[in-house]
Amino acid sequence: MTTEVSIEGRVTVDSSPDMRRTLSSALRSKPSTVRVNLAKVSYIDSSGLATLLEAMRNARKQNTRLILAGVQGQTRYFLEITRLDQVFEIDGEETGA
Repeated sequence: MTTEVSIEGRVTVDSSPDMRRTLSSALRSKPSTVRVNLAKVSYIDSSGLATLLEAMRNARKQNTRLILAGVQGQTRYFLEITRLDQVFEIDGEETGA
């Protein structure tokens, strides 16, 4: 079973708790895969990346695949310069928009 989650807008220290709740809720049912669509994220800061890392860690603990999709623009750039693009499973090279 795959659970789809869409994140939109700016992901900052102020909105990261909402994303954390959304991702935790998706993981609660222990699906085989959680696909996080980031195509509509216009900006992400280090707090947002930390929240994604936390979700990935929690997913791995329960043997759930966490896949990032629609990674583009500033989000892709931030993942690349932090080398987190080597840590996360990213769905394809398409924008997903």
